[in-house]
Amino acid sequence: MEKRLSIIWNVTYKCPWKCKFCVMDAGSCGAPKKKELSLEEKLQICRNIDIPNVKVDLSGGEVMCDKTHLTLIDELSKKLGKEYVGISTSGFKIDKDEEIAKFLSTRVHDVEMTMDAIPGVHYCYREDAYHETAGNAAKNLKKAGIYTGLQTVLTREHMEHQELLIGLRDFMVENKIDEWSIIRYYPSGRGEHFKNLAMTEEENRNLVNKINNMCKGTGINLDIHYLLPGSKKAHQCRCVKKSIGILPDGNVTACFWGLDDSGSIKDSKFYLGNLLEQPLSKILESKNAMYWKSYCGGCPL
Repeated sequence: MEKRLSIIWNVTYKCPWKCKFCVMDAGSCGAPKKKELSLEEKLQICRNIDIPNVKVDLSGGEVMCDKTHLTLIDELSKKLGKEYVGISTSGFKIDKDEEIAKFLSTRVHDVEMTMDAIPGVHYCYREDAYHETAGNAAKNLKKAGIYTGLQTVLTREHMEHQELLIGLRDFMVENKIDEWSIIRYYPSGRGEHFKNLAMTEEENRNLVNKINNMCKGTGINLDIHYLLPGSKKAHQCRCVKKSIGILPDGNVTACFWGLDDSGSIKDSKFYLGNLLEQPLSKILESKNAMYWKSYCGGCPL
């Protein structure tokens, strides 16, 4: 199988939500609190992705807070091909506008939304309307024929209230959601202030086993995060060898989880360069990039 570098491009800090453990420290859909790039600068970054075999997933913040991102999505799709462009979103605007879903259906391969609970069920680390928005958007995306995924970041809340996971499974079956990504919780970004939500290896293993068992015979395609016990993927660090991140200012990070509580790169060892200033081919030849390419240790976080 052809190997592709996975690029998570956080295009904005803007977001309609104020999730307590946001990795990006994202916020209001109004003016961003940090400098962000213009559309033309983002298009230049698109042009500076000058290596073959990459897949780009646009995230945020919330991608749909800025309608100019539709132009960026269109350009990325033309450059890389629809199969190699994805979106991570809260479902904002997609939940009420089927035309956006139709637009995306011709330009991206997949759209994924984070859901910790089903619509109508309270989850104290997000606003109540968050999951309703994601749930409605998922239905519109499926209607448009888009490969639709849900992502759940496992926290101690799920271990103590496993009915949250059962509800999500039933929602996925009912709405024919294509994939369920189960992600390990990292106390990164604003999550640094909620280290209590992280679980032990044994607790993660037990919960992953229960998820596997509850999904047997449902047809749900489970994607277990590579650093979770029970994952069938290799457990080695993926920094630069398999994935990188781009921040809203164009800075490139070896680890898109390695952010501080203001959404900035938390350690200089993760900084690779700025994609507005250099093409990706040069950035991947930098000293830090070469370090991560040869790094054989465990997760640096």
